[in-house]
Amino acid sequence: MTSPASYLHWQNAARGLLEPLAALMHPDRADLDIHGAPSDHDRQADRLESFARPLTLAAFWLQSVPRPEDIALRTRLAGWFRRALVLGTDPSSPHYWGPDASYHQHHVEMGLAAIALQLAPRELWEPLSPDERAQVLRWFATCRGGGIVNNNHLFMSVHILEFLGQQGAAHRTDRAVIAAHLNQLETMHRGGGWFEDGINQAYDHYNAYAFHFYGLMWAHLHSSTSLTAGGARDTNRAQRWRDWARLFVADYQHFFAASGEHPAFGRSITYRFNCLNVFGLALAENCTDVAPGLLRRLCTRNLDFFLSRPIYNDQGALAPGFTDVFPKIIEPYSAPASPYWAAKGFTPLLLPPTHPFWTDAEQPLPAERDAGFVRVMPAPGLVTRSTGDGEIEILNAGSMVGNTQLRYGAWKWSKLSYRTGTHFTYAFPEISNVSFDSALTQQLDDGRIFGRHSTVAVELADDHLGYSYNLGFKTGQVNTSVETFVFWRAGWLLHVHHVEPRQPVVLRLGGFALPLRTPQLERADFDAFAADGRGTTLQALLGPLTADWETRLDDTTERRHVAAPYHVTPLLKTPRLATNEPLALAALSWAGADRAAAAPWRIVSGTAGRWHLNHPMLGDWKISHWSLPALSPNL
Repeated sequence: MTSPASYLHWQNAARGLLEPLAALMHPDRADLDIHGAPSDHDRQADRLESFARPLTLAAFWLQSVPRPEDIALRTRLAGWFRRALVLGTDPSSPHYWGPDASYHQHHVEMGLAAIALQLAPRELWEPLSPDERAQVLRWFATCRGGGIVNNNHLFMSVHILEFLGQQGAAHRTDRAVIAAHLNQLETMHRGGGWFEDGINQAYDHYNAYAFHFYGLMWAHLHSSTSLTAGGARDTNRAQRWRDWARLFVADYQHFFAASGEHPAFGRSITYRFNCLNVFGLALAENCTDVAPGLLRRLCTRNLDFFLSRPIYNDQGALAPGFTDVFPKIIEPYSAPASPYWAAKGFTPLLLPPTHPFWTDAEQPLPAERDAGFVRVMPAPGLVTRSTGDGEIEILNAGSMVGNTQLRYGAWKWSKLSYRTGTHFTYAFPEISNVSFDSALTQQLDDGRIFGRHSTVAVELADDHLGYSYNLGFKTGQVNTSVETFVFWRAGWLLHVHHVEPRQPVVLRLGGFALPLRTPQLERADFDAFAADGRGTTLQALLGPLTADWETRLDDTTERRHVAAPYHVTPLLKTPRLATNEPLALAALSWAGADRAAAAPWRIVSGTAGRWHLNHPMLGDWKISHWSLPALSPNL
């Protein structure tokens, strides 16, 4: 049977990512020498990661339908991974990865490796001799009893112990540990298929990266009625995970622009198309109502969006970054092979070529068929919407990063908006700096700057959201209470901030950070446009605000924008404000490609609780809400 072109496209994409890795495979080593900076774990963790993540990519490809033209590469890849697995698990070998240990990164990579060996057992596991298999199983067994971070990492012991049981190497205690860890993971479900990531306290792409990938993969591998005696057959639990995935996919399909791009949001942005894995698994487990033709269009567009970008290093391997190579984008836990968590995005290859995912006619994405959709997600406190030009944005009222994880940069969760085509800027070093774009920030007399960290969603609707938070920290008892309300219209955001500082502060309202491939731009008092026609603008409505800019337009400072080497961000800045004087600030921010849409708004009327704005292109915008203070009309 000839596979459809859509299936072959994905097979070729996987092969294209594997070929540069094959060139790095030496027969006497158990790791791949991918160029890049080391993680903050240790050398052994980085070595294992360079094996386990490419192994996952290889497993998805190897288990797909064989083609004559792939025989040589399939043989070479499978042979190297088997040899490396034996070398890396041999305590007498100089290439030994070492055992798992409490809270060690090995636990994560071992869980991934256990999954990969089960996905393509004919190529990766069955050819091993009985003694080699026993050695590998003894190495996997070093996970028993180890301490595990209280987040999605709990899945790893589940998958490792299930694999051991499948191979006849279970301990009597394993089933109790598996149940305990799955029970703990299920306490992180907050409704609607959304999970709060344990100690990280975040709702972000990790819901797809990890929770639904590992949950559905567990159901896929270990709850089928056709399992051998070592299988779990916990059908009720497996159905819960399928039911949660059904709800999640219904929301998550709205996170993708017409181009297939998704917004950079949260940590591990460098995993790129890993975000797709839930769609293939949901179809494999028959737990989504979204049309297969829509999901193929979504997945293929996202995959192609990234693979067509300059995201490769000098070896041809995936490099850290998002839409290009940006080494500083990674978190301290990332290693040179970390971007290969994107391998999990190849779950569609679990579907046979006859599956409707490959054969049904494509259907338009939500961002294509509904120029003004709004998707409200109460559990995570998120609203996803179309801006009307094929782009989408995530508006975040409820997701944050835990107090113990601020080293990742709170601004990955604390912006007003995370928008495709625009994205946002970083701040370095993460733990002590804040980026200004698309946010309200405060600066103290001593120079310290604070942005949003903790947050509580107080209102979520199809035309606005609101959240309560504090700009400050426990050290020095820095405290400024804020209630923010965000309204939207096309590419515009209206943000209203009610602020009560308990120490003197200077506040800044940031507009969108315009990404620039080159430093050239056209800038006026309140807006800026790049050579490609995209622009950003910020319009003050209320408060003692003066215009300012935050930019990187040369190479004298380090790059900070997720999507481009240079950027420009319009700002509005207050004077030094006295303590305990409540005030309200309001502004309109825009980003897009239509200059007519960037024209300023006119205040027709602005009584407390009811505003009427008018725009030369977009017309009237009438807003009624209790948070709106009185404005002075500029008739």
